[in-house]
Amino acid sequence: MVITEQTNNGYRLSLMPNSSISWQGSMLFLFLISLPITIIGVTFFFYGAPLILPFAGLEILIVGSALYVVFNKSLKKEVITLTKEKLTIEKGKYRPDSISEFIREWSYVFVEKPSHHWYPIKIVISSQGEKIAVGDFLTEEEKKEFISSLEEIISEYRAN
Repeated sequence: MVITEQTNNGYRLSLMPNSSISWQGSMLFLFLISLPITIIGVTFFFYGAPLILPFAGLEILIVGSALYVVFNKSLKKEVITLTKEKLTIEKGKYRPDSISEFIREWSYVFVEKPSHHWYPIKIVISSQGEKIAVGDFLTEEEKKEFISSLEEIISEYRAN
């Protein structure tokens, strides 16, 4: 998802992956999956097959772990702030884990075309020998939307 906002002294582009389900939805899904597994495991336990219960618990644990990993990856966020003087890239989940600041006029945005049509395009911001890839988690349409937003902002700054 790409959100473009105009601030007092520039622009802010927020990049976030699409989240197909909320944490509450994930927990509801885990409960709905766990309920029949638990009922089947307890039923087999009472019919003399106690070895089913550890495997049922392991299955619930694996599904819960997978849901956690997927949801944790969907919390990723990148914020790109453009002002007349600076370009700032912030990456993190709940708060910025890494912040890179560049002089805007010395910064370049590269769109690396893939060698094959089934590979995704790659967006790289470069300045003073440092390269930072942004928006790796975006879909192709969102990447194109992000590129067009950047082009509009850059052309506006060049006109002034």
